[in-house]
Amino acid sequence: MKKEKDYFIELMSDYNQIKEISEEDYKTVFQKLILRRVPKNFFLKESNMPDGKSRYICEGFVGLYTPIEDRLRLDLIFGPTDTALDELSYYDTKPSEMVLKTITDTVLFEFTLEAEKAVMVHNPEFHILALRIAHRINQRNCQQYAIKALKFKNGFPRLVETFQGIDQALKNQELADYFNCSISTIERLKNSQYKRRKS
Repeated sequence: MKKEKDYFIELMSDYNQIKEISEEDYKTVFQKLILRRVPKNFFLKESNMPDGKSRYICEGFVGLYTPIEDRLRLDLIFGPTDTALDELSYYDTKPSEMVLKTITDTVLFEFTLEAEKAVMVHNPEFHILALRIAHRINQRNCQQYAIKALKFKNGFPRLVETFQGIDQALKNQELADYFNCSISTIERLKNSQYKRRKS
């Protein structure tokens, strides 16, 4: 099992591709990060609650869901190196109906909004990094909306390419919600793809 420091080194390496900051400067960040190992279907943020944390995903997948009549509708997926948060709630700390829930067993770092502000006051370099991370979040969300717009037949291969292993993790209902189609469409297209692979 990987240790906390190993995950932190991976986080630093990832973020240094966006904005290089010394390991010494990262020490203040390390003190404020909380490593969590959470099981599948764990609620990281409940509906109608504020979200005061951002989460850097080390391993696993997290979903952003909208509650509807009889279930949670999957809207976005976060995977390794993504930042999972409820943008409707995080920046102004107001409640929103959105839910953040793990799709698989997940390892992540949590970072509170208060800690983020304190780090940026201590070192302005992290303010630049925070802006670039926000830009990356928007870019990746846009990429997902483009995948969703392709519908299941063309979008599913792109989704699996983006999030390796997600095809084993999502239920057909979640895929139907994500691609805005019926479960029968998912089942039919999955069966035809399976038959093509066998032939």
